[in-house]
Amino acid sequence: MQQTPPLKEHQLIRLFLTVATLVTLVSMFVFAITKGTRNELSLTPDREGIVGDSLQIQSVHDIGEWEFLTLSDEELVDTTASRLLGSDRQLTRIYYGTLRLGVDMGKLSPGALRLVGDTLDVTLPPIGLLDDDFIDETRTKSFHEKGSWDEASRAALYQRAKRQMLSRCLTDRNLSIARQNAVEEVSQMFHTLGYSYVNVHFQP
Repeated sequence: MQQTPPLKEHQLIRLFLTVATLVTLVSMFVFAITKGTRNELSLTPDREGIVGDSLQIQSVHDIGEWEFLTLSDEELVDTTASRLLGSDRQLTRIYYGTLRLGVDMGKLSPGALRLVGDTLDVTLPPIGLLDDDFIDETRTKSFHEKGSWDEASRAALYQRAKRQMLSRCLTDRNLSIARQNAVEEVSQMFHTLGYSYVNVHFQP
């Protein structure tokens, strides 16, 4: 019996590409049929639906914290304490902070992603502060210090600096900028995943 000669390397590559192409076409055909039979689909991790969508929603949750605006701030805070005898004590310190505004994608509510026709509606959690420990204490400087101060006094000064940074940075304008950045970046991500039309909203 005559033996069939083994396939050469270029023949194996051609065979592999042919099989891969057939598998891809079949997958696209099945996906098109399945998608065409659904006018509305809630893309949630616990719902049985299109496998690809389940993987995509899980990938969105896995993103975790998504930062849309970073704000750097420095605050000069001082305090004075009077003495009955002697001169007053004074303490002035400079604090540096980095506030990050964004959303935690892991907190998407059920039904946050809904496919209606060919439009994907995305409802994000409200824009907020991602990290409450935004003051970099390693960069804190004592601008002026007169007399002795205990840890409680320094801690009170730290909290004042923190409140000032929140008041200066968490403005309506900055929150609006962060929301606009979120709309653009989230839309771009889903466009990359193959959705032509994306509407991004925020929970109240």
